[in-house]
Amino acid sequence: MEKIRNIGVGCAWFCRLLFAVAWDACASEESTPVGVPEEVLVLGEQPGPGLWKVTKGSHTLWILGTYVPTPRGMVWRSKQVEEVIAASNEVLGPYSASLRVKQVQPYQSQGSRLKDVLPRKVYARWRTLRDEYIGEDPETEKLLPTAAALLLRSRAYERIGLSYGDDVWRRIYQVAGAHAVPIRGLQYEMGPVTPDKNSSRLSRQNAVNYLVETMDRLEIDMTQARARANAWARGDMEVLRTLVEADASYAQSLAYSWPFLSQQQVGQLQLEAENKLLSALERALNRNETTLVVLPIHVVSRGKGVVASLRAAGHGVEEPR
Repeated sequence: MEKIRNIGVGCAWFCRLLFAVAWDACASEESTPVGVPEEVLVLGEQPGPGLWKVTKGSHTLWILGTYVPTPRGMVWRSKQVEEVIAASNEVLGPYSASLRVKQVQPYQSQGSRLKDVLPRKVYARWRTLRDEYIGEDPETEKLLPTAAALLLRSRAYERIGLSYGDDVWRRIYQVAGAHAVPIRGLQYEMGPVTPDKNSSRLSRQNAVNYLVETMDRLEIDMTQARARANAWARGDMEVLRTLVEADASYAQSLAYSWPFLSQQQVGQLQLEAENKLLSALERALNRNETTLVVLPIHVVSRGKGVVASLRAAGHGVEEPR
């Protein structure tokens, strides 16, 4: 019950508009679901991907793209990142962008349950998957469809050996502290905005659609998540690039699934978040000789992501080796 509550508290006043999808970490048993091809997860010390190098005159911005979840039992250790941190004026991150929405909760309205808001066949599928990956917990009945989808996906991923532990940032803090390099957060909160009640019916349907999409894709996503986790751990950029646009598309579905927001509102707020992030990177390029920024990898490398925007602004860009 407490873990369900944690998801609720984490979303209580915020609709996430991240380009990356975020999930709460929840403990689970180790097993491999029937129908998901086994892929051995990498273990031990792994380097992760190389860095993008962005230059403006004599100033350099190094970009590390992160990915979660990672293989449980992996230890991240990147000599390149540690050398860049030691030479940096500051580190930027962690990154998050959220929206404050008036009068919106992650739970259903009082007395309402998932059973009441989901079509009968959708609810039957949800109950089957919930019992398999989450367990029978009456607290799940109070969740909005979007929160239910996020919980289901995170529990399923952890069942196949993936971890939501923050080992990358833990190591970054250690190295930055050892070299007295300051860390500047990139947390942006937009709003508050007033819910668009005219869009409530559409947004409720989007939420149901997101849960259905999550259930439809679950086994495929688990297979791809293991492949992405391994690719990130080994630094295999070729595999990561093939999967990044799918991640961005799924994140977009998530953004549109939260209640009482029109698609126009979502689009405007996503653009605001992107502009805030790019402005912060430009300021870092101007004030520092060397900066490391740590961002979710598909925020960095998708078609209209950070790297494409910085290149379009006229900065030199070198791809990771």
